[in-house]
Amino acid sequence: MKNICLIGMIMLVCFSCKTTRKERMPVDSQATQETVALYNRLFDLMEKGIMLGHQDDPLYGHGWYGEDGRSDVKSMTGDYPAMFGFELGHIELGAEYSLDSVYFSQIKKYVREHHARGGISSFSWHADNIATGNSTWDCAQDTVVRSILPGGSLHSNYLVWLDRLGDFFLDLKDDKGVYIPVIFRMYHEHTGDWFWWSSKQSTPDEYKQLWVMTSDYLRNKKGVHNLLYAYSSSNVQSKEHYLERYPGDEYVDILGFDHYLKGRSEENVDQYKIDFERNIQIVTDCAVQSGKLPVVGETGEESIWDTSYFTSIVYPIISKYKLGWILFWRNAWELDKPNHYYLPFPGHPSEADFKKFVEKPLILMNSDI
Repeated sequence: MKNICLIGMIMLVCFSCKTTRKERMPVDSQATQETVALYNRLFDLMEKGIMLGHQDDPLYGHGWYGEDGRSDVKSMTGDYPAMFGFELGHIELGAEYSLDSVYFSQIKKYVREHHARGGISSFSWHADNIATGNSTWDCAQDTVVRSILPGGSLHSNYLVWLDRLGDFFLDLKDDKGVYIPVIFRMYHEHTGDWFWWSSKQSTPDEYKQLWVMTSDYLRNKKGVHNLLYAYSSSNVQSKEHYLERYPGDEYVDILGFDHYLKGRSEENVDQYKIDFERNIQIVTDCAVQSGKLPVVGETGEESIWDTSYFTSIVYPIISKYKLGWILFWRNAWELDKPNHYYLPFPGHPSEADFKKFVEKPLILMNSDI
């Protein structure tokens, strides 16, 4: 009788644990089951470690382009990064390939392949300046955002761009026709001043309206429900600075920031360490308070001139925090950009240091997730 009672109590406790376990919900109330699962999986993985991310990793690398199955990271470590970052600039134009000369069909292919092996994909969008027809870095005006908001002279034109963006996301399906959940890191580095949506090009309220308009259109008009939305500033000085353009907890799933080590001097290294940790502290504090996932949206050191960058600069800082991932920027394939790379490649002087970084238990590769 005692055994029966004991078994009953255990079953009751187990049932209670299952029923009271809180499931985290994305801001999209109609998010697909797979998107909800990914969101919860990201929090679970954060308890295990920090995922390594690399921009455009399977598409090209230092000295090569479009070789199926190749990756600078994989060539060094034998494994893919846990996260791929991809770029959608020029999808808005109806072009076949991105501003980095990568066919969108190829991006879709690698998203599907990475998803099939358990990997995760994130997207940035360096959209052109719709007012001038120039690049995303044409930011001499402070009226572009205003012109594409409801009532603006270019609002209907911009909705066509959002249609094309939404159609891309709606075409991300696995071999069973199920939508693949991905992360959309839109209108990033907005606290800087180098994009048409940035701090000197729009007011805080205009930026918030742009964010809300975009996410509402994708969700409610286009029926895109396989996205997690990531808010990613550039270098900020305080929590108030970080949240000045924040559209609200109901529009953001993930909190991050972008910051790079620039300049070849010890002074630059020291300043990077200070700024990098301050931003991580701000993001993680805000994430804890709002129940969001904290990440490093972009970082790196161009050409990696400091050969101990990964183990002596980056790891000592990130290892003190719980972060979903850290994404390093791309390794350019273009011949006119021989020094534009942010992760090493076979034979690079920092290869050994990077391998040590990847081998640390806290760093998660594709096979770890």
